[in-house]
Amino acid sequence: MARTKIFKRSSDSRLTNTWKPILEANGADLTKTPWLAEYAHNHAIFDNTTPLFENTAPGVFFQTPGSLGGYMGNPVAPTSGQTPFSNGAKNAYSDSGSGDKFPSLLPVAIQVAAKTIGFDLVPVIPMDSPVGFLPYLDYLYAGGRTSGSAFDPYMVKLEGLNASKFVGTLTPGDAVTVAGGDFTADFVGYSRVDGTVIIKIINDGSVNGGTTPADEYAGQTVTIGAIASTIVAAGVSLVSALENHISGFTSVSDADYDTTAFSGSYLPSTGQVPGSMKREAGENSKFRQMGLRMFTKFVEAETDQVSISATVEQIQDLNRVWNYDVISMLENVAVNDLAQSINKRLVDKVFQMADYHNTEIALVEGTDITSLNLVAGGFDNTSTLQRRLVTKVLELANLIYHRGRFGAGTFLVTNGRVASALADVAGYSIAQVPTDMGGVAGNLYPAGKVYGVQVYVDPNLSWGDSRLAIGRKGADEEPGVKFMPYIMAESLQTISEGTFSPKIGMKSRYAITEAGWHPETQYLNMEIDPLAIGVLTGSTSII
Repeated sequence: MARTKIFKRSSDSRLTNTWKPILEANGADLTKTPWLAEYAHNHAIFDNTTPLFENTAPGVFFQTPGSLGGYMGNPVAPTSGQTPFSNGAKNAYSDSGSGDKFPSLLPVAIQVAAKTIGFDLVPVIPMDSPVGFLPYLDYLYAGGRTSGSAFDPYMVKLEGLNASKFVGTLTPGDAVTVAGGDFTADFVGYSRVDGTVIIKIINDGSVNGGTTPADEYAGQTVTIGAIASTIVAAGVSLVSALENHISGFTSVSDADYDTTAFSGSYLPSTGQVPGSMKREAGENSKFRQMGLRMFTKFVEAETDQVSISATVEQIQDLNRVWNYDVISMLENVAVNDLAQSINKRLVDKVFQMADYHNTEIALVEGTDITSLNLVAGGFDNTSTLQRRLVTKVLELANLIYHRGRFGAGTFLVTNGRVASALADVAGYSIAQVPTDMGGVAGNLYPAGKVYGVQVYVDPNLSWGDSRLAIGRKGADEEPGVKFMPYIMAESLQTISEGTFSPKIGMKSRYAITEAGWHPETQYLNMEIDPLAIGVLTGSTSII
């Protein structure tokens, strides 16, 4: 997997020392949300309008809102229509954008962070701009080209072709041919991540380079050994060295290259891993070429916004009769609505990535290993079935390590009914379960750990929803889903001219995106047979 460089992070510990007392005074927990210090630092830089910011205490913001004609809209590249007028009559930009500056309220941003449990699932990387690029790198078994040249690739993937497109078993070293083609190539194996066919090109059958691999294989029905594909290849692409390790690439001499089978990505049968070269062979063989390829992804902060209001009578009567601070209550409701929107988007993104990864696993492994059908029978009872569910959780957590190569799963998201089954089996005496989940109702968010996997109960999942998602919250630079806040929450309060009723507007701007090479490998989704849910929880109906 490729390391993902996202935004330059400040390593100055003074940020934490400066902002810690202010943030903790507003209810933040920096041990859980260490990124808040950087967010608050950016927040102060953007919002403080005093000339001598260095001499201004953190958290003291002097706002002088102004506006320009028009509206800002989506971020776009500058055009001639956005340049200042130069006729001397006025010096203003065209009406394609807006310079409105909303009054800010840092404690509101802290409230959103405290209420958003989704931040425990994915890394949080504050953005210092509403737009940006995510660069990440890949390393290839080639010089970075698929065209004819001195650095033609040794290995290519035949896009659109996987094990399901060949009726039969393929073996490393099987000849790869196309009708009327002049390339000589061998079958290597299947991609470890997406199951695509990988082949080793031996030569192109001509002296001067001839056609390219794309010319040879794209749009052709490929035959490997004696087995023809059922569809044509959609194209060719280079083979990632981080995604697939090819045995033989570094160790087979030029003299033995044509006759020695390469294999990948898994360990082959005993004795089939090619040995290394003797000294004489190494002296007479060229270095095999690897290359570097860079990808960039455009990221744009999107907007959530909500307003809420109350009448003057409500504010007066609720304050005098019940001592309620209605303005604070309105603000809390708006904050909660923003936090729940962010929570749902984060959890939905995790489930989307998990679904995509499940499809890849079915292609590579040839079977669905992410479903669970529990049927009581024989010596099985509710507790033994629950114990099997716990074993499956451990299996999928380790499968993330096996597929993603960065670490095992760290969290699980499910509904209250499945969490009840996991809590009920805690302390199972015959084969004890290492879990600290208590058998007490009411744990709506963090509910304990099973085999070190933190269980989160999402009340937005229906009681009969049979899914659970397991994922890994990695470091900022590792592949996976990222939450990137530009403006966590800003508040604007207005007074109605007709009724003098206050209205509070709340706006949040952020990006949720996947980053890195194959970020989906950090998530898995398991489907539990709906009929088994009642068995797991000791009930066959929803009461």
